Amino acid sequence: MVDIWKHGTYLDLWSIVHILSGALLASVCFYFGFNFFWSAVVTFFLVVLWELFEVLLKINEPKKNMLMDIIIGMVGFYIVGYLHFSKGWPWSSEFFFSLLFVTLGLSFWGFLDFTKRGYR
Repeated sequence: MVDIWKHGTYLDLWSIVHILSGALLASVCFYFGFNFFWSAVVTFFLVVLWELFEVLLKINEPKKNMLMDIIIGMVGFYIVGYLHFSKGWPWSSEFFFSLLFVTLGLSFWGFLDFTKRGYR
């Protein structure tokens, strides 16, 4: 069986979850009317907080991967921020719930694999 959820040095399948999470956080911030700057600050804070939470859970991943998770999360934020502010895309419940569904689905799949294989 292919081990697709194992942490890579820089990127891994979890990178998709991180980019979607950054996009999801951007969507939440824009829904509440935050401007681009404060949306970026809130998203960055939450993405970093998540990585610290993983450390507390003793999820061992390479430091380079942790840094890339933060960068990838912010890339997701900037993609949605660009579409929202530069291209005028309005907030959409369909977009938000689609992101939420895919992000939670991938996270749950990864979590199941994590518990089955015992990555730490």
